[in-house]
Amino acid sequence: MQEQSNAIYFAQAFHHGEAEQHSYVVAIGSQTVVEALARAEHARLRGAYGIAIYRTTPDTATQEHFRLVGYLSSDMGEKWTCSQPDETQTA
Repeated sequence: MQEQSNAIYFAQAFHHGEAEQHSYVVAIGSQTVVEALARAEHARLRGAYGIAIYRTTPDTATQEHFRLVGYLSSDMGEKWTCSQPDETQTA
């Protein structure tokens, strides 16, 4: 399992859960700050965007080394899932 002290968190907003539509990064940083900013942005957007919260490590290819740690659904109620194996399986 990845050490928390080496982790970077980021939140990305997706228009109604559609990655192909408009998306943008909401925040990058520590878990507490990113989660708070993600919740604030989710409330500001009033359901038009879902916001995924990911954990990664610095100086790595994010597409290969990320973990979905939370998702704030849009008003469409979609669920965002991570296609990577559980961390317990990769440790």
